[in-house]
Amino acid sequence: MEENEALKNKFNKKVRNGKKAAASTGLKKSSKAETEEASGKHIESRKDEQLTSRIKTDNNEGGIAKIILQSIPPESCITSVKFEGPNIALYTKNPKFSLTELTYHLSSLSKILKKRFVIRTDPTIRLPEDQTRSVVGKLLPKDVLVSALFCDDATGEVILEVNHPEAINSTMVIQMAESTGWIAHTRRSPHIPSNSINTIHSILKNSAKERTTFFQELGNRIFRAPLIVVNNGVNGGSDGNGYDRQYTEEPRSSPLQHQSWPINKEEVMLFCLGGVKQVGRSCFIVVTPESKVILDCGINPGETSGLDAYPRLEWFNFNLDEIDAVVISHAHIDHQGFLPTLFKYGYDGPVYCTEPTLPLMILLQTDSVKIAKSNGTYLPYELRDVNEVIKHCITLPYGKPTDISPDITITLNNAGHIMGSATVHLNISGAHNILYSGDYKYAKTQLLDSASSIYPRVETLITESTYGNTNDVMPDQSVVYRTFTDSINKTLTDGGKVLIPLPAVGRAQEIMLVIDKEMREGRLIESPIYIEGMISEASAIHMSYAHYLGSDVRKSVSQGINPFQSDYFTVVNGYGKRDEVFDDENPSIIMATSGMLEGGPSVEYFKEIAPSEKNKIMFVSYQINRTLGRRGMDGVMTEISMLDKSGKLKVVPVRCQTQKIDGFSGHSDFNQILGFVSKVRPKRVLVNHGEKSKSDNVASAIYSKLKIRSSVPDNREIVRLR
Repeated sequence: MEENEALKNKFNKKVRNGKKAAASTGLKKSSKAETEEASGKHIESRKDEQLTSRIKTDNNEGGIAKIILQSIPPESCITSVKFEGPNIALYTKNPKFSLTELTYHLSSLSKILKKRFVIRTDPTIRLPEDQTRSVVGKLLPKDVLVSALFCDDATGEVILEVNHPEAINSTMVIQMAESTGWIAHTRRSPHIPSNSINTIHSILKNSAKERTTFFQELGNRIFRAPLIVVNNGVNGGSDGNGYDRQYTEEPRSSPLQHQSWPINKEEVMLFCLGGVKQVGRSCFIVVTPESKVILDCGINPGETSGLDAYPRLEWFNFNLDEIDAVVISHAHIDHQGFLPTLFKYGYDGPVYCTEPTLPLMILLQTDSVKIAKSNGTYLPYELRDVNEVIKHCITLPYGKPTDISPDITITLNNAGHIMGSATVHLNISGAHNILYSGDYKYAKTQLLDSASSIYPRVETLITESTYGNTNDVMPDQSVVYRTFTDSINKTLTDGGKVLIPLPAVGRAQEIMLVIDKEMREGRLIESPIYIEGMISEASAIHMSYAHYLGSDVRKSVSQGINPFQSDYFTVVNGYGKRDEVFDDENPSIIMATSGMLEGGPSVEYFKEIAPSEKNKIMFVSYQINRTLGRRGMDGVMTEISMLDKSGKLKVVPVRCQTQKIDGFSGHSDFNQILGFVSKVRPKRVLVNHGEKSKSDNVASAIYSKLKIRSSVPDNREIVRLR
């Protein structure tokens, strides 16, 4: 009992001292006071040591729960403490106290336990969803309207879609928690309902019990005891510290059996399974003695053969239940398009990504299923596998360190590529730090702020090189906009139509902002602008997560302006409306998905646009090798066989003009890549996500200009990082 009281007094004292600090008189302390303070610090230090010692000997869920309950005030009314995903969850019947006073205690306790906490409400105090809706409506200001409300039984959180999320402050959140038993999170109401977000809510609601079990099992896995076993070098040689050393500095040419992987406790290995010396199917696996973590899991849209289209996971000889986590950098399919297949074949672990990446990713995965069924093409997963992604996804905000395994903590930061895109910083036991760039833009754009480049420590940087040639330098934005506008004006003046094939996520929203502005300000000839495909749905998701957009766009949105709506835009829904666009002989601008002409309405528009010399196709995003978009951009086609509306094969002559507009890309150009690397200052750079010549050029430039060790690995190569 005395020990328990000491623990309580320790944390209460820290809280009291923190509150008294502001009232300090500032008078010089007496010698006696200084002696007493030093003595007090020594006692505090010894208590910290005692608590740390207890944690080491009692590190399971029950032991940690006991320590926490003995260290916090009884007013917290904590009914249970559980390992839950990457956090320790404290369930309370007194949300007001727990969301205010208790946070002081947990802040101190978190530093000693080296674990992160989350407050949950006890399920017994949560109101039914209908009653919650009624109570919340009364608590909110009159000008704040709730368009949707979703209660998540697995987390005790209520998601509020409101027109003015900035009007809801922390005091209101506490009031709602007190009155309803749900902890509120807000999101902006989109201008049109988002089917992707609604689908996510539906799946989460129907799988609440399943997800509760998943979170608890995951928590116990993350906070498990270390796996390292000292075997005195019995199998295959010792490193001198009693640990087997199975890996060498040189990459291996074939995978190792899992049973032969006892490695030095400090070694970190990187398995390259896709996305090196190419653009597409990005996939790496970080292997430590404790963990295996997948970084991205994409497909190659330009390939049809499985060996070339998908990550070479079969080469990495492992069981899916050995994977601790999958981390997705952003929503484009070359980085996440193979993810549902993992679940199809038995993966049941967590997927970490940013908050907007989840709905954008689900939008693109669902569309891939629809296109595959419509075209009769093979896709290695089904809609039910996409639903499994939703159930297992844990979304993270930028800048929040999160434990995903016993020895790996990740932090996601803005990559500036598309909304929600993230660089992934992995801190491995404090001994080695990896920064996986994903796709990044190290410059501000109309839509997004520049990629974050401030990191406390980076030993290994894995950087993209999409625009890695020395002459891949983007022109000034004003020049880009003028070139873009002049090119469209010429085609419109000649009586032609302009087709702009776009990825639904990222470039579409950027081009919408530019076209609207250029037309409003009189530089672009007024003409109909038709929008078809997933662009409207993706734009609705952008509005819901507008706080992830660039500072200029956020400011406009906070003032009630929707940047993705314009009087000039006409949304085309269905084949009937599309025929009206075809039948209209007047000049017009057509924006349609997909961006590489590999499916979706842009392909149908291509069939109509391509035969006429008056028309033009403008490419504003990267075109992967072997896609229809790349062949069209390179001008290597004079005709192509395609299916008509009746399903019969027909020859489409390709006589239209084509133009590539540089400057709209969400990727960094050559100078921006070097600028980013120079700012991060890693000890080593691995170059990926680029055609071979471009990756080689970036690696060479980094070494010659920045004097940083750099190289370009191969697919199916193991690189020892530490």
